[in-house]
Amino acid sequence: MATDQAASGVGGPERELLVEWIRTAKKGDIGSYQKIYDAFAPKVLNFIYRMLNSVEEAEDLTQETFVTVYRKLGSLKDDAKFEPWLFRIARNYVYQRYRSRPPAAVSIDQIDEEGHEITQLADERKTPEEAFEARELEHVVVRVIEELPEKYREVFVLSALQHLKYERIAEILGRSLASVKTDIHRARLHVRKRVKDYLKV
Repeated sequence: MATDQAASGVGGPERELLVEWIRTAKKGDIGSYQKIYDAFAPKVLNFIYRMLNSVEEAEDLTQETFVTVYRKLGSLKDDAKFEPWLFRIARNYVYQRYRSRPPAAVSIDQIDEEGHEITQLADERKTPEEAFEARELEHVVVRVIEELPEKYREVFVLSALQHLKYERIAEILGRSLASVKTDIHRARLHVRKRVKDYLKV
């Protein structure tokens, strides 16, 4: 349906529509749960992948996250707070996995030194020289993200890659808005400086 397609775009479903899906999913409507899954699974998968740098683990933990969502959706008191609640579940699974192995590097595919996404770094329309430089920049940024302390890495991923608002990030992490803003600013400064340092070498 056109309404569902519009609702599940880049920004996710409209809040009123999402609340309706949650309300009916709580009553056992599988179709509504499927709509929730379709709208949010790609975002959760991307978040977990950026944190663990493993497609296999990201797919595994995304499934575990939504199994938990299915089982515990009835315990969600404020349906409008679904997204922070969802990401807290995903985050908990990420940290459980962290405890079972050394933290992996956070790889990012497309991001510039300001922390914003670049579309198609190795675009086939680029010249070979441009494509090489784009890939080199990509590898540099990956190394820079690896250097970020964990708390900076997390807010950076949620802000620069997931495009979540500061208020949402604060809700997800259970931190104050001021501390989130400060850490995002520090993370961006670090990324910008280290990328420039690498490119000077």
